[in-house]
Amino acid sequence: LIIERVNAELANILGNLVNRTVAMSNKYFGGIVENRDVHDDQGIDADLAAHREALVGLVEEKMDKLRVADALTEIFNLFKRSNKYIDETMPWALAKDEEKQSRLETVLYNLVEGISIGATLLSAHMPETADKILAQLNAPKRELSDLETFGLYPSGNKVVEKPEILFARL
Repeated sequence: LIIERVNAELANILGNLVNRTVAMSNKYFGGIVENRDVHDDQGIDADLAAHREALVGLVEEKMDKLRVADALTEIFNLFKRSNKYIDETMPWALAKDEEKQSRLETVLYNLVEGISIGATLLSAHMPETADKILAQLNAPKRELSDLETFGLYPSGNKVVEKPEILFARL
């Protein structure tokens, strides 16, 4: 029962996030991810950024206390927040409005950047999964010192054409 629950969480939270992000990048922009720096005025981007910026410190704090499961929870909180970000920004609605294409590009960039940071932190715990995620995003694994810097995902990079299923459902 526990294994099934963990599998469902991995598939629903992380696998679905990566799959949707790669699929939308391909559907709307041919896989090209660019940062147009067009932010919302409701604070949605700022809230996601706050989660992302706090993550490294939270993970380090938990690991210093040998609270590995809590460190993983913090990483997955970013993935959960990223899924919520998709629901809040509604990329499918932005795609219907020609004047909102730059905003849509920024939304997808924010997702790819956040997933890249989370995957790098996840690599200590799930190295093969982290490598698969980074490969799908065409993102390099970062040094720990680089994780607090937003915008290191090269604007104009291309994600893979077809997302790979990270976790088969049991």
